[in-house]
Amino acid sequence: MKTLTKKFSQTLAAAAVVIGATAMVAMPTQARDLPEIRDDVFQVANSGAYPPFSYVNTQGELVGFDVDIAEALAEKMGVEVNIQSSPWNGIIAALAGGRFDACICSMSVTEERKKAVDFTDPYYSAGLSVWVQESTDDISSIGDLSGKQVGSTLGETGNQWAVENGEGKWRNQTFQGLPDMMNALTTGRVDAMIADDVPVLVAMQENELPIKMVDVGELPRWPAAISIQKNKPELKAALNAALAEIKADGTYQDIVDKWIGKGVNIE
Repeated sequence: MKTLTKKFSQTLAAAAVVIGATAMVAMPTQARDLPEIRDDVFQVANSGAYPPFSYVNTQGELVGFDVDIAEALAEKMGVEVNIQSSPWNGIIAALAGGRFDACICSMSVTEERKKAVDFTDPYYSAGLSVWVQESTDDISSIGDLSGKQVGSTLGETGNQWAVENGEGKWRNQTFQGLPDMMNALTTGRVDAMIADDVPVLVAMQENELPIKMVDVGELPRWPAAISIQKNKPELKAALNAALAEIKADGTYQDIVDKWIGKGVNIE
């Protein structure tokens, strides 16, 4: 049976190293509004394990769509930026607690998350999808997941959906990031996975993955936005203004073309 290509496996291994080193990165003890950030460094976090949005390349560099978006926004805002990785399942608590100033991390906007953090205007949208091995022929609906081992990423909307809808039906298995979960699917450790569609489609373009999307009917879609600590009005306004600028001058579409695919509209 095929496994993930060497490139994708190296990405996973490097991501684990960087995530493990996150605690050594100097971070503010309390999130700041824009005036304090201008006097210091804009501290931004993402998971580092969500290609093509954020991951560690074979040179040990944190790269991806969200990394380039963060750098472009910082340039428009006129601030220096430090982009770091943080484990996804604790990223909202870390942001709310002030470990960094913003999470530019493809975070879906949900009512539950709004209770803990504020969001900017959306910068793209993604929806959940169900994926199985290419050779699988007994899963064509949500009902067919009954009794199966189903993977999802801990803390993501896919995991929340899988837990809420799968109780008493299928067995949920959680993972720290997309590469690890995709490896589990291709090697048969899970029967199916529930994940955002865009990153999986991109991974399939770049790697020979023996998996396929199953049309199980309409699944939830959410806008993705930048999350910040509550009651930071100047920072929120500056980020929204910078987002509008990079969309107007073509910078945003250039980043989409680079990481998602030329001419692809993900808004």
